[in-house]
Amino acid sequence: MLSAMIPFSLEMPRAIHFGVGALLKLPEIIRDVGRKILIVSGSRWLAGSRWESKIMEGFTDCSVQRLSCPLSEPTSRSLAEASAAAAGFAPDALVAVGGGSVLDTAKALSALLRYPGPVDRFLEGVPGAVPVPGPCLPWVAVPTTAGTGAEATKNAVVRVESLGVKRSMRSSHLLAYSVVVDPQLAASLPASVTGTSGLDALTQLVESYVSRATTPFVQAIVEGAFPLMLDALTGLHRDPENLDLRAKAAYGALVSGIALANAGLGAAHGFAAAVGGMYAVPHGLACAVLLPPVLAANRDVIRDAVGRLVAPWIESSTRRDPVAWLAEEVRSLLSAYGLPSDLRGFHIPTGDIPELAEKSSGASMRGNPRELSMEERISILSRVI
Repeated sequence: MLSAMIPFSLEMPRAIHFGVGALLKLPEIIRDVGRKILIVSGSRWLAGSRWESKIMEGFTDCSVQRLSCPLSEPTSRSLAEASAAAAGFAPDALVAVGGGSVLDTAKALSALLRYPGPVDRFLEGVPGAVPVPGPCLPWVAVPTTAGTGAEATKNAVVRVESLGVKRSMRSSHLLAYSVVVDPQLAASLPASVTGTSGLDALTQLVESYVSRATTPFVQAIVEGAFPLMLDALTGLHRDPENLDLRAKAAYGALVSGIALANAGLGAAHGFAAAVGGMYAVPHGLACAVLLPPVLAANRDVIRDAVGRLVAPWIESSTRRDPVAWLAEEVRSLLSAYGLPSDLRGFHIPTGDIPELAEKSSGASMRGNPRELSMEERISILSRVI
């Protein structure tokens, strides 16, 4: 158990508004950030949602331009195109309404519209990259899924097509001006999206809790959010419009973002970034599929910590290994949402596994509770590819 007296820093959005009805805060927030607003959304969600009129009420007396994002995660190319499309409008602020890819797009644009140029120059691990130089355009996050926690993070994940990798633009300047988490917005999500996004959040909660850089604060908030996230995932595939469960999932995702922003992640996310950089594999699915073998690889150093997280579900008399219990629970949830337990359906050539193992190096892998050799990385990937 960590000492509560160890030094740590804490970085979070300026304000967070959470709960059913939180959307009513949006007009007040928008009045504070400006009169020229760029609305960043998915290509279909906002225009086809029963919430569109309610959301647009917040932009009365504003000059508004809409920007639709591709369905996939932001890329160097998509961000260059979005920056060019928005530059002439010169917004005062951005409002992002959507899932993690939409939020990351807005987050990156908040920097690129203030500091024009290619996104690659701000991406970790890209030769010649430099930090984001200073404050960015204010942006407001309105998540419509419960998964990545991107509303609360200080990094935007970008796929660099030329390198076949995903890299992060990371800076405290990218934290949201304000976050509005209204669980009602996710009530109509398909089961597959609920499952992949929710399991991404669950993975983030676990990995930030056992990360090398974890803190007493992070462990405290994860201990409160993990049971809610697990409860939500256990029930939402049977009762998808249950607002209580949606609220638990939304809270779990929000906390997972705060946790990862302040403690980092682990090998499951390191592998997922490599796989997603080279192939069109949904990020949340990759994280969930890789979590069980990563848990097994870390078992000896995380058993006590994981035991604290899952204690309510394991009777002490059974002496069951908490790490094995959690891995099996993740596999059961994948099945419950109709998701595969491996990535073989994506037809990734096994000959690419060594390259994927090499490309998994990065911030997430460095946060893993123990060093994984290249041979161990190859072994883990071979179990799911």
